[in-house]
Amino acid sequence: MHRIFRLSSLTAILALALAPGCLWAQSPDDDADDAHPLMVAADFNRDGFADIAQAALPDGNGAGVLTVLLGQADGKFKEIASDAVLGHAPKAIVAGDFNRDGFEDVIVGDDDGSLKLFLGDGTGKLLPADEVARVGSVVSIAVADFNRDGIPDIAVSDWLGSSVTVFLGAGNGRFERLWSFPLKMPGIAARVATGDFNGDGIPDLAIVYSDDAGYTYKVMVGDGKGGFTEAPKLSFFKDPNAHCPT
Repeated sequence: MHRIFRLSSLTAILALALAPGCLWAQSPDDDADDAHPLMVAADFNRDGFADIAQAALPDGNGAGVLTVLLGQADGKFKEIASDAVLGHAPKAIVAGDFNRDGFEDVIVGDDDGSLKLFLGDGTGKLLPADEVARVGSVVSIAVADFNRDGIPDIAVSDWLGSSVTVFLGAGNGRFERLWSFPLKMPGIAARVATGDFNGDGIPDLAIVYSDDAGYTYKVMVGDGKGGFTEAPKLSFFKDPNAHCPT
């Protein structure tokens, strides 16, 4: 029974952490020519149809551009004009109502460590706001209400800093750095995902590592206040001596 639980947990965690467009686009080691577009789905114009925000990766040394594709009743999408400029190497994109105005917003994380907020206006447009946080180098972002105050928070995996940092949302588009914990396998790009992995109704975190030998993951159980505790029985790791960071 324990083995079955682990396999089903692994399936759920990998699906969350590796879902295209929801949390990540590419690792720091990916070739630029093989990069996948960053996309996240939300109802940006409040018409009941799912829309897509897409970070167009830059060509050469240019900057990326954030565009919105509005979902139509026939299943097609209509692109709307946008002048939202991103950094030179966007790595992750997430959506949420970060300033509690009832409109979906977007945060884009860049390889330079910046996390930039774009505010939705309810018509489908995403307007540039501030840089809301900064780490060493963004790999992926997870969104959930970690301290159960009704405001979305974020957890960011940082490849350069070899850590995951939790930022609590203030409800006005700003975030407060709460704490960080180190990655168990430095030197490997880690994806972060969130879900209730132990069934207590509180959002937890999963940090997923991938290398040539396959996937391993660590589950951190949430305490409902923004803190997390490692849960070895819900995690799966290979022999740590088999990993040699480069």
